[in-house]
Amino acid sequence: MQLNKYKFDQVILLFFLALCLAMLGLLCRSYQALSLFWPCNSLLLGLLIRFPRFDTLSSLPAIYLGMVTADVLYGTPFIVSLGLDAANIAFIITGRAILLSPYLTRTYPRRLQALIRVFPASVLAAAVCAVIGSYTGQRYFHDNLVQGWISWFCEQVSTSILMLPLVITFPRRDELEQMVADVRESNLMPLISLLVSTLFGIYVGGGGSLIFPLPALMWCAVSYPLFLTCVLTMLTGITEISLVASDVLNIQGSDDFFRIDSLASARLGVGAMTISPLIVALSTTANKKLVARITKRADYDFLTGALTRSGLSSQLDALASRRNKQNGFYGAAFVIDIDRFKNINDTYGHAAGDHVLAQTVECIRQSLQQTAIISRMGGEEFLVLIEGISQPRAWLLADRLRKSIERNSIILNGQDLSITVSIGISTLNITDAGSLDESIKHADEQLYIAKSSGRNRVSPEFVL
Repeated sequence: MQLNKYKFDQVILLFFLALCLAMLGLLCRSYQALSLFWPCNSLLLGLLIRFPRFDTLSSLPAIYLGMVTADVLYGTPFIVSLGLDAANIAFIITGRAILLSPYLTRTYPRRLQALIRVFPASVLAAAVCAVIGSYTGQRYFHDNLVQGWISWFCEQVSTSILMLPLVITFPRRDELEQMVADVRESNLMPLISLLVSTLFGIYVGGGGSLIFPLPALMWCAVSYPLFLTCVLTMLTGITEISLVASDVLNIQGSDDFFRIDSLASARLGVGAMTISPLIVALSTTANKKLVARITKRADYDFLTGALTRSGLSSQLDALASRRNKQNGFYGAAFVIDIDRFKNINDTYGHAAGDHVLAQTVECIRQSLQQTAIISRMGGEEFLVLIEGISQPRAWLLADRLRKSIERNSIILNGQDLSITVSIGISTLNITDAGSLDESIKHADEQLYIAKSSGRNRVSPEFVL
């Protein structure tokens, strides 16, 4: 019952969303065109791609009914509404088929695949939509079939290229923090150059003025997150189309001399221009993700997930930079060594030894606070850095960790591989790379004392 109610709620939501978006498009109707902007088709198509839970068999009927209802409420005859909105729903069906088709190119994750195909999906969906829409216009309004097709096609393809990527790239909740951090690290010069170039294009006029913002948009694409680039691209495109429609921006003189009017020409020009920043932004994002994966492989030990020495250095540098600390990183260092680890490898094999290493790091991670920095120094030896604790507190934490590892049961293929560890402690006050090495050296000396004293202990021992 709850599942059926959830699906019913989705259908109602899509109906009212289609109704509201269609009413918005109807309010943009003008004498020269059916609608200056018709955002309904591209936004709803993007919604089905971005949120797969809405992409069900009942979605399209709900959307179509919402569009027809909006047309009827606006005063369009019911039979005409059926034809006009058949064109709109055809756009969504065609666009969805192209964006999600498994046959056109190599299969990528849903959102990435859709973004790669925005241009062909927009063009083909707009063409199909224009066929049905122009036929409906000729039948009921006696419009010119060719001019009607051009008007429908130019509006749909430009609006789709402007708005479809915006919805598809809408950030997930877990992506917001990183996006905000990227924006804060960016500078305002690309945005300022975009504003200046757009205003200069308005001042100069002519057909070439439409592409004046293109270099600035490219700069934005390599400087800002993908979603923000899509926002800026959409706003720039809408601004230029609106200025042409209101005759503020004159791009071609008398329309009688050309095959298409200036508004249709502006739409095609804006659509062709704004697809370029999207391609650049996609390429930039892909390169950043590739670099991040390569960096992660270099910074993290594949077996245990602990930091490597290079990863440890990078994390400490980032920590100091982020917090702007003049006094470095103060706290304690633990050097942890698994007791008699060689016996495990010799008796049960290296696969068993690898399992023990992974389980030990997981136990360390679970036993300490999340801010603890865990690094694999090599073999069965690990380094843990904990910020802001005194020596007595460090000993208590280390001894609690030692007991947790001792109690931790490690079973593999019916064999008990449970282990103990010895831990050496030193104070930590990192101001440069040499000070870290000095702390590790002192902790190593204490580890040797712990090993020599019988293992499974912490050194130096603190007496309460």
